[in-house]
Amino acid sequence: MKKKFIIIMILSFTTGYFGSLYNISGQTQDKMINRAEILEEGEETELIDSDTLNYSSEKDTTTINIGRRRITIIDKEGDTSVSVTERDDMDEVPARRKNSFKGNWRGLELGLNNYVDGDFSTSLDPEDDFMELRNSRSRNINLNILQYNFAVSADNIGLVTGLGFEFNNYRFSGNVSIEKEDREIVPIDYDELGVSLEKSRFRAIYLNVPLLLEFQTKHPQHSRRAYFSAGIIGGLNIGSNTKVVYKDNSGKTRERVRDDFYLSPFRYGLTVRTGYRALNLYANYYPTPLFQEGKGPELFPVAVGFSILGF
Repeated sequence: MKKKFIIIMILSFTTGYFGSLYNISGQTQDKMINRAEILEEGEETELIDSDTLNYSSEKDTTTINIGRRRITIIDKEGDTSVSVTERDDMDEVPARRKNSFKGNWRGLELGLNNYVDGDFSTSLDPEDDFMELRNSRSRNINLNILQYNFAVSADNIGLVTGLGFEFNNYRFSGNVSIEKEDREIVPIDYDELGVSLEKSRFRAIYLNVPLLLEFQTKHPQHSRRAYFSAGIIGGLNIGSNTKVVYKDNSGKTRERVRDDFYLSPFRYGLTVRTGYRALNLYANYYPTPLFQEGKGPELFPVAVGFSILGF
């Protein structure tokens, strides 16, 4: 069987199948087949040189690359064998153009929480010092579970949105907790109660939706691109509680109180993100106060940390 016939049959089948996978139009498939028909057996030439299909021939071996597949035809001493394998040179193949932009939102983020006052100072006024934090124990945990990408230019600039959950743990440094009283947030001073707290934590949980503009360096493989993104995050408060742990005569006691604590039910934040491969950093600032106006100290949350992307 001549190579010419084999090439025509293989191109007829593979361009029909892989053409739908790689968006090869019927007209383009016809061109591939027509150009294959003009080849003679043993001809040493390259038929098509593109990121979709190319062809080369030696005396006994013919190689056809279609996307990620390599078809090898060996004709020796009257016997012909055909094999289809995965290509091992995909680093040299440009990335697919359609829907090829992929942003960096989905993943796990781990960081530290704090807040600033209206002057962007972390030093709180004396009347608000009950909100002072142990910064190293005030953790920010974000679980970003959904991501949608929209290319703006080529495949390295685009918009990113999605959905995520944010868990803000504020660990108080003093022997205090907080509660609602007379329509505002006030401290509970455990020194006055003769109790020494081992732990005092306030937690606020949000459902987040981002809108990010992301810029990436150009590289065929997304995993090897550096990126920078900035945008806004809209958040809906879906839960909050306080927890204290202390020891008394009966042993270790844990007390948990669930309430809204006059938190702002909706908020928006500004975010910047950057990274390359395993190193990914983020910083968030929320111009929306932590508590509703007049119901608690005027504090604006901030968080910084690193991301584990792509699960």
